[in-house]
Amino acid sequence: MTSPDSSNGAGDPSPAADGRSLGDHCREINQDAHALAAAVQDATSSLEGYLTERVQRRPYVTLGVAAGVGYVLGGGLGSRLTAALLRAAARVALAVAARELGDRLSPAASVSVHAKSS
Repeated sequence: MTSPDSSNGAGDPSPAADGRSLGDHCREINQDAHALAAAVQDATSSLEGYLTERVQRRPYVTLGVAAGVGYVLGGGLGSRLTAALLRAAARVALAVAARELGDRLSPAASVSVHAKSS
């Protein structure tokens, strides 16, 4: 059984059971908090640099991604507009995929079709 000197009354060992004082624990927590803050600041600055570079290189793509994320976070994912947009996008994607498949399967036929449409 533990002695009353090393117990907090609930049968648990006291914080100083490992020989370190409360001040030592506080200093360790403080150092860990500073290390964590420095790591978060480094991650934030590298993310900021990445986003700045992306915005400068491809501003319209970045704007579209931001608008899409805002739309989803704003609860627009379950709306009728989203369903209509997804149906339209699926139709366009299928049409493009069908044309690409046709071009790969029959290159000579696709040349004559493209020549007629020009």
